[in-house]
Amino acid sequence: MKFFDSLIAETENLILPFRMKELSLCEPWCDAGQTQVILRRDTAYELEGVGFNLVTSSDISDSVVVVGDDLEAIKDSRSFARICLVQIEDSGDEQKSYNLIKKIDYVKYHTFPDGYMMRSTSRSHKEAVRVSKQALKSGISFQKIGSLLIKNYKEIPSVKGVRVIFITADGADYNGTERIAERNHAITQTLNHIMNSVNFDCDTCNLKAICDEVEGMKELHFSKTDKESF
Repeated sequence: MKFFDSLIAETENLILPFRMKELSLCEPWCDAGQTQVILRRDTAYELEGVGFNLVTSSDISDSVVVVGDDLEAIKDSRSFARICLVQIEDSGDEQKSYNLIKKIDYVKYHTFPDGYMMRSTSRSHKEAVRVSKQALKSGISFQKIGSLLIKNYKEIPSVKGVRVIFITADGADYNGTERIAERNHAITQTLNHIMNSVNFDCDTCNLKAICDEVEGMKELHFSKTDKESF
């Protein structure tokens, strides 16, 4: 699974100029187990930006990266980004890899850190976070949130490594993270299109540009077309 590797490289290049902390795993933050509602009066601040996964079969070591301020140092609402680089087992079976991408995405919507309300939808890469005053008093941190996400991702046996990147730095290229998120969504939609055997006529397909540009995508497309012809 290499379809997202160029976006992983873009992500690493985007954060390179900034001060960052690379942290090992720690005791995960408590998972509330269900969706929470943090009222405005109980909110310390909000973070708003993008949150998405980039999946690869290349080596990824478990770690949490904080680019900018950690949660306890933030005083006011600001832009942010959360990007998870997820290594999966290289099975050589694109259908299996595609199914894994869906399972990994499912984890994002079923992780509920206590006092850290994440709001996002499966139809959008946008992500907004509301952090409670009580959670800050209790010592919440990106390291603990990242460790919880990694624990939950790695409950999927084929997930081998996860690197969670949180970006809060002033002057970070949030337009760049938005572009990467949009590109990630376009590639995922193209995979959906191919794997679900929808319209294999390249001349009329509005996703042809992605299929042409992403290495290996066209080969996958044609291999599926050949199978459908039997």
